[in-house]
Amino acid sequence: MSYPFDERWRSAPSFRPPFIRRSDDDEARRLRDDLVAGYRGRAVEDVFCGREIACPSGTCYVVESRTPMSLDARDPGRATSAVLGDLTLVRGIGEATRRRLAERGCRTIADLMAYPRYRRDAARLLDSIADTRGLTAEIERRRRRSDPLLLEASRFHAPEDFVFLDIETLGLSSRPIILIGLARVSGGSIAVRQYLSRSVEEEEAALAAVLPDLEAEGTALVTFNGRAFDVPYIRDRLARHGIPADLAAPHFDVLYFARRRWKDSLASCRLGALETGVLGVARADDVPSRMVPEFYETYRRTGNPGPLVPVVEHNRQDIVSLARLFALLRGDGDGGAAPCRG
Repeated sequence: MSYPFDERWRSAPSFRPPFIRRSDDDEARRLRDDLVAGYRGRAVEDVFCGREIACPSGTCYVVESRTPMSLDARDPGRATSAVLGDLTLVRGIGEATRRRLAERGCRTIADLMAYPRYRRDAARLLDSIADTRGLTAEIERRRRRSDPLLLEASRFHAPEDFVFLDIETLGLSSRPIILIGLARVSGGSIAVRQYLSRSVEEEEAALAAVLPDLEAEGTALVTFNGRAFDVPYIRDRLARHGIPADLAAPHFDVLYFARRRWKDSLASCRLGALETGVLGVARADDVPSRMVPEFYETYRRTGNPGPLVPVVEHNRQDIVSLARLFALLRGDGDGGAAPCRG
């Protein structure tokens, strides 16, 4: 795997060893200063592997990279069996009622069509099987957003349908998005595209550029805490620029599933903690999320792209780890791929 930026700065005399205490802001600022020294005189286009793209609202820069990664193939038979085999998805059926119905030979939601009391809700679920958006809404109506049945429902989708999303912003609300990372898995690798705003004025172009991916027919969105943060944030910024959007694709938020799976074995279910405790990934030269705005402001003030390097790499690693955790939670093969960085 090659990183999507020029790493020659590491041989610069001012470079210090990677810091370990990620919460130490002073160490992060030393890294920032080293990056400024190592990339002096360079332009964004010289540093990152990518290209400029244009749309009616302007231009932005897309950083592109690939990492080995795989997901299991689409398996609608398995998904249908899992969903229709769970009678408790129908209103009025709990575990005791399910057992009584099973004793009468009623074992699938389709069998409930013979029972007038349950026929209406059963028919609605049967109709939603062909519509993942409707199906996941039905499951969430009866269950929590962490229910493993949702992961089974994700198997109605082919690997190429999943869009893995992560954003970097200049604040927690109502500030510009500076980086939008999207990825899709195909052909044994995950292709990551990161839409970088070289100035805050390029945010509108970046949002317009990613919208076709987010709203493509058949797309299923995968995020980490994206229900609470990434998607509402994108909606807010789209509205500010007057860009109409639906953003109603089926959404699988890995944070919910991760908490259900590892909350009793890990002290924290933050993405960084899951990387270390579950994936065995240890990042080097990482920028803490809270300091992304400071690194970007240094780039804006100086024009030096060095401080952008760990921001772009942080976002890329977030997306790859998100995809690997999703694969692991679904039980796909070896959970995606070998650790990308150690």
